[in-house]
Amino acid sequence: MNIKIAKAFRTLSYEASCVLVGVRLIRLAVEEKVQTYKATHNNIEYDAPLDVRYWPHPAEIPLNRAPTKIPHNVINIFMDGSKIGGKVGAAAVIIKDDIVLHQSKYKLHERWSNNQAEQVAILRALEQIQNLQLAEDAEKIVLVNTDSKVTQTAK
Repeated sequence: MNIKIAKAFRTLSYEASCVLVGVRLIRLAVEEKVQTYKATHNNIEYDAPLDVRYWPHPAEIPLNRAPTKIPHNVINIFMDGSKIGGKVGAAAVIIKDDIVLHQSKYKLHERWSNNQAEQVAILRALEQIQNLQLAEDAEKIVLVNTDSKVTQTAK
């Protein structure tokens, strides 16, 4: 029934059809009822699942904010990856004390995702920083500036 409502292909999984239509999986609904029953009959406190209509809108979720001023004596990487019309690319710029130390851009295979392109840009920039000959022999402090939520959450 979910596939008919979503007007999707019959190869769509049950879980994905529930997400598209906005209904709870039967398994989750049954588990919730079991938890509620156990909690009410055994005097156990629990957090009831929040109904979907009360979930926060993605626009209301706070974002990680970049510093408004670029710190000095820190190596900054500004990078981006993109996928448009089957073409995938990545680019990075390495800046220290308002001086561009290195610029790079990469053409990637069309099967790569935007997230992979973002991560390749960071990886290649970090490899370039290892090769940089800086006047200071001190430890290199790097600030990666990215708009990728996937990359920001990866540690």
